[in-house]
Amino acid sequence: MEYVAVAMAVTSGIQSIQMGKAKGQLYQMQARQATLQAKSDMLKNRAETLNHKKQGIEILENVVRGMAAINARAAAGGIDAFSGSVANYAETQAKKGTVDFFASSENQQLLQAQGQIIEAVGASQAAQYTGAASLAKRQGWINGMQSFMKAGQMGQSSGMFGGSGGSGMVSDGYGGGD
Repeated sequence: MEYVAVAMAVTSGIQSIQMGKAKGQLYQMQARQATLQAKSDMLKNRAETLNHKKQGIEILENVVRGMAAINARAAAGGIDAFSGSVANYAETQAKKGTVDFFASSENQQLLQAQGQIIEAVGASQAAQYTGAASLAKRQGWINGMQSFMKAGQMGQSSGMFGGSGGSGMVSDGYGGGD
């Protein structure tokens, strides 16, 4: 019966080590997944940043087209395009375009800052999972070694290894029992 208990303790130790390795691999996969998710979020963020940059360029192009249209209409009507109400209208268009352009530019900056945060959070999560993987492996080894020690103690106390113990199953070499 002692042999069965020792064998079970050894088996338990091996399983503990294997479980620790498996948990470590799981955490490593989660670390890779966190890194990939952060990269994916960064690419989405970058695309959004480029969209705001494109909007800013479109705003400036619209201002230029609007100013050209104002000047062309004024010139077609024989009016000085650079004075009076025509100039005021052109200035209003330019101000509105400038405000829109700077709003778009600020959105770009906010998205870039958000991208840096996304990257940092992803790296932090990956580091946490990597640390957990290391701990899981270490704990598996510790549990395994404890089971091996328990098996050794049970074997020793039962006399399986020729030491003191109760069963007398190991010969002392002189023809007698223990």
